[in-house]
Amino acid sequence: MFGRFLGNRNRGSAYSERLGSNQSRTYTFSCILDENPRFYVELVLWAICARKFLPQGKSRIIVYTVGAIPSDLIDWLQNLDIGVQAIGTVIEGSPHSNKIAPFLQSHPTDVIVVCDTDLFFLGDPVNLLRSERIRAAPNNHCNPPSHIFERILFASGLNRPYRPGIALFKGADGRRETHINNISAGIVAAPVARAAELGAAWKKWAGWLVSNRRLLEVWSVHVDQVAFALALEELGEDVEFLPPQLNAILHLFEELTSCVAVHLTTIHIPSFPERFNDDRTLRAQGLSDGMAASLGRLNACILEAGEQISRLPSTRGHYDKFLNPSWVR
Repeated sequence: MFGRFLGNRNRGSAYSERLGSNQSRTYTFSCILDENPRFYVELVLWAICARKFLPQGKSRIIVYTVGAIPSDLIDWLQNLDIGVQAIGTVIEGSPHSNKIAPFLQSHPTDVIVVCDTDLFFLGDPVNLLRSERIRAAPNNHCNPPSHIFERILFASGLNRPYRPGIALFKGADGRRETHINNISAGIVAAPVARAAELGAAWKKWAGWLVSNRRLLEVWSVHVDQVAFALALEELGEDVEFLPPQLNAILHLFEELTSCVAVHLTTIHIPSFPERFNDDRTLRAQGLSDGMAASLGRLNACILEAGEQISRLPSTRGHYDKFLNPSWVR
């Protein structure tokens, strides 16, 4: 159905026409899966949520794989009508930078959205994806802080000044200020017509940062998001931030009245043991009615994912890594 729908589009139309109306716009939603078993169990929940809540007829869902992924997991995805495509490592020494790969691919849609495997859709996001600009979620905890960006911008030779922005929460130094293009890389979206230029610049700067990792000091894990900021500087524009409701972390649950996707990272989960039940579902005490309803939808998917994780040979031995406040990566 989706393939026939796309087949009727005019592939040679101008960029503004190609994006079309909000009603006719089409989307590729994707994530990256490598050989880390933690991602296997996260992917099961990601796929269940994506299949259940992403809009039918407008969405193409694809998982890009790096390395030798178990065949039972690939078969399970394909049985859900989720595409699977093998790719090579984008930047040696920066596994997080594999998320650049979808922007270097061709897509029969108008928009490409790349998520982490621990970002779970709980509603239709397309009304929040109408912009024609490059978009990402705002940075969560001021990582890296401003002085790192000042140093990196100077060393890059881009001749671009440090420009201040703000993160959602304070960093280790008690400040929220960071670079204006610093993001959370949990979800990134771009018009397909702009994906190649974004991907090329992003890959270039990720490679440069790996070669100059000392500039990042203790924030060296953030090569992907800092490279994104440098790519935007090279392209001469600023990211348009997606609403936090599309990347809601546990710290925000009590402050939101609605939620379209939650980002449950293994870094954050151990700090919120009171929010989780023994069966990995989440408690809604103290939350707004809208957030409680969102968690109700998520909990139904978590229980379904738990059943699938216990059945699949490649995941059933890794349930301890699944939404577990007692597991530390």
